[in-house]
Amino acid sequence: MSLIRIASMIVVLTLVGRLLGFFRSVYVSELYGTGMEADAFNIAATIPLTLFLVVPGAINAVLIPTMRGLMEKKQPTDGLYHKMLGIVLAVFGLVAVMGVVFAKEVAGLFGLTGVKLDLTADMLQWMWPSAVFIGLAGLWTSMCNAHQHFFTPTLGTVANGAIVIGSMYFLVPVYGPQGLAIATTLGYLAAMVTMLPTLHRFGYRHRLSFSFQKDEALAGMGERVVPILIGAVVAQATTFLERGFAESVGTGAISALANANQIVQMPMAIFVGAFTLPLFPLLATHVKRGEMTEMKLILQKGLAYLFILLVPVTVGLTLYAEPIIRLAFERGAFDELSVSMTAWALPFYALGLYALGARDLLTRAFYALENTRTPVTIGIVGIGVYIAANWLLIPHLGHGGIALAQALSAFSQAALLFVLLWRAVGVPVKASFLWTMVKTLLACAIMGGGIILLDPWLSQLPIWIYLIIGVAIGMLLYGAALIVMREPLVAELLQKVRKRSIPSGGQS
Repeated sequence: MSLIRIASMIVVLTLVGRLLGFFRSVYVSELYGTGMEADAFNIAATIPLTLFLVVPGAINAVLIPTMRGLMEKKQPTDGLYHKMLGIVLAVFGLVAVMGVVFAKEVAGLFGLTGVKLDLTADMLQWMWPSAVFIGLAGLWTSMCNAHQHFFTPTLGTVANGAIVIGSMYFLVPVYGPQGLAIATTLGYLAAMVTMLPTLHRFGYRHRLSFSFQKDEALAGMGERVVPILIGAVVAQATTFLERGFAESVGTGAISALANANQIVQMPMAIFVGAFTLPLFPLLATHVKRGEMTEMKLILQKGLAYLFILLVPVTVGLTLYAEPIIRLAFERGAFDELSVSMTAWALPFYALGLYALGARDLLTRAFYALENTRTPVTIGIVGIGVYIAANWLLIPHLGHGGIALAQALSAFSQAALLFVLLWRAVGVPVKASFLWTMVKTLLACAIMGGGIILLDPWLSQLPIWIYLIIGVAIGMLLYGAALIVMREPLVAELLQKVRKRSIPSGGQS
């Protein structure tokens, strides 16, 4: 299956999953607005969400290069899987138990007190068992990806969102805010279970093995896993720091940032996931074969596609921040104050979209090179930039400064990773990438100018019609500009779409 077809499939499934996650946020906002209950849930949900973002990626980074190496040598992989299954169940089972026992102490790390502390700790106790489900989901995702299978793991995000929403509607009326936590755990269970049939189809049986002696493949993974785990935790550390900074700003800031980030994470997950997931096994395979030129070509294409897709999204989210938030959340307890707080954060988050995507892809390139220490070092630098930026920006921008600090941190990390990769393998991109950047920026300027000129007329329409027409016009202007400037990647996409629309034999 081609990269474009795999990416398209991932885009569609991820979009559905993210929309379900978005509807979950809408439901929570309608019930609790940006009040204490919403803040407590968003703080508690940070831990399983961070695990869900960290664990699959970390396992993916150590397991896929090893699996691909075994497959290239025609060696069996089931023994390695049985040992990884034992490790994952032991480690994450212990994490879940410790989390339940020390839930209140963990909640206290966010600076909470009183009723808010008790509510958050109670939610955490319901959520901690999801650590086991997330660990298994990470392992099984990596096994599927190593076999170049991406459909079922991505489908897991859809199952997660569907179960969470359905469970919330049934559980919240009975259990109150705790129903949100129970539903969240059931969602991670659904994401895990979805992959079982695919593993069976690949011939894997779920046996536990703890015979780790003289296993070179496992030993090599062990040498890399600690830096990768540290790097993954460092990459998500800003999420925990953000909750602490936001709590210091005042009630409502945590939920406003979480809702704004929910909007930004939708294109982030769709487009970044669509290219980093299928590209990583390819990068690892070319590195194993010593095909560095091919590896750099794949990396360049991924960076270019992300630039073409994410920069116009940044412009759109900036220009339409308030109407997007108003249409998405303004109902129930989510009042005018909640709208203004959330809309203030959205453009600042959007500024970091491409940097976050490029950072993740460049990190995967280092992992493919089996260099796990460099991303950790750069991640630590990024945390330093994030803390310093918050210290400088919060007094002037409030919780908007917290969102902008994340964007600045992401840009610093992406730039440093690019420079260090250049030193490691030579120039990672060709001049054609720079031309793609120039054309994209010009097309975005045309798109933004058109939206601003038409806004006085379009803004008189009902908000949902206003957004649909405005976004459609922006997309048409952007696409037309790239076509006129003869951007090769756009031409490649159009050619693939044209081929798929023509039946075999050229008959129409």
